[in-house]
Amino acid sequence: MTISLSDNDPRVSYTVGQGVTQTSFAVPFEFFDNDDLNVYVDGTLKTLTTHYTVSGGDGSTGTITTTSGNSVVGASGGSTVVITRSIDLDRTTDFPSSGPFNIASLNTELDRFIAITADIQDDVNRSLKLVDFDSAVDTQMPLLAARKGTVLGFNASTGVPEAGPNISDVQSLAAVTADIAALADIEDGTVATDAISGLAAIKANVTTVAGISSNVTTVAGNTTNINTVAGNNSNITTVAGISANVTSVAGVSANVTTVAGISSNVTTVSGISSNVTSVANISSDVTTVSGISANVTSVANDATDIGTVATNIASVNTVGTISADVNAVAAISSNVTAVANDATDIGNVAGSLASINLVASNINGGTLTGIQDFGSVANTVASSTDYGSV
Repeated sequence: MTISLSDNDPRVSYTVGQGVTQTSFAVPFEFFDNDDLNVYVDGTLKTLTTHYTVSGGDGSTGTITTTSGNSVVGASGGSTVVITRSIDLDRTTDFPSSGPFNIASLNTELDRFIAITADIQDDVNRSLKLVDFDSAVDTQMPLLAARKGTVLGFNASTGVPEAGPNISDVQSLAAVTADIAALADIEDGTVATDAISGLAAIKANVTTVAGISSNVTTVAGNTTNINTVAGNNSNITTVAGISANVTSVAGVSANVTTVAGISSNVTTVSGISSNVTSVANISSDVTTVSGISANVTSVANDATDIGTVATNIASVNTVGTISADVNAVAAISSNVTAVANDATDIGNVAGSLASINLVASNINGGTLTGIQDFGSVANTVASSTDYGSV
């Protein structure tokens, strides 16, 4: 029979639903021998007689029937059965050079050639090829030794095939294909999610972050310090609550630095904090003392004398009650000095005070004849107890 070009597509595909069992599949294109057909179930090539049998052919259509135990049962999501034709390229009829010949054999041979041409055309249609209007280039593959372990590439200038990067270098791409597919599904709405639309809603923030990328990089390089700060969150919150005080301290940072240099002294003061508090309560007095610091220094230099006075405070207080007399004595200090120089004579006079008093009471009476005899009379008086005879 003559092959119809409209029915000469040497390929047919069937889908078997999940859990459905199917044993027979029609072959809608002409074939000649049973082994002209290839049967694939979910991409696996099946074997004639072992997995299936063939009916029809010899220039007509036919049927594929699975053998016992090899029925096609739809897998999860369904299964696919593909039947193709691949006729061996050979000539099966030899016509005589003269005289009558078999017209039926000639037609069959011509049909085979047409079928073979269709098979080749199917292979061509499914191959990598240039489109009609593209520039003609050499499409030969690189040599085997050069393309081993590489991916197929195309020259950036000429566009001819060449060995690309090593497969091991691009294997990481396979690891992200699932993510790429997921993003594609999100973009076209196949997967119900708002991930991309959510990103679009914050695109201004993304742009802002892009503008401070160097700062972000700096922060990333300080993750250890950031983690330390995070671990001290309660302290930071406390400092935030006294931010006004922190600002005040910042204004006296030079003083703080000075204090840091005398930290051991500060520690000592800390040990007498109650005393410091007492001093703080009399700060105005301290200011006053600061104004007479020279006097304080002088007093400090006389600390020993002051101690002596302190041990005789009762006497000092007594002197205080006769300060007028003390002032009077101070006014005649030269006389006091003179008296001090005559202390021996004064002592002698003090020893004869009774006699002096007697003389004083009789200086103008009795039998004394004159003041010029006072010394002898006084001695006589002093040595006599018989005042009448005198």
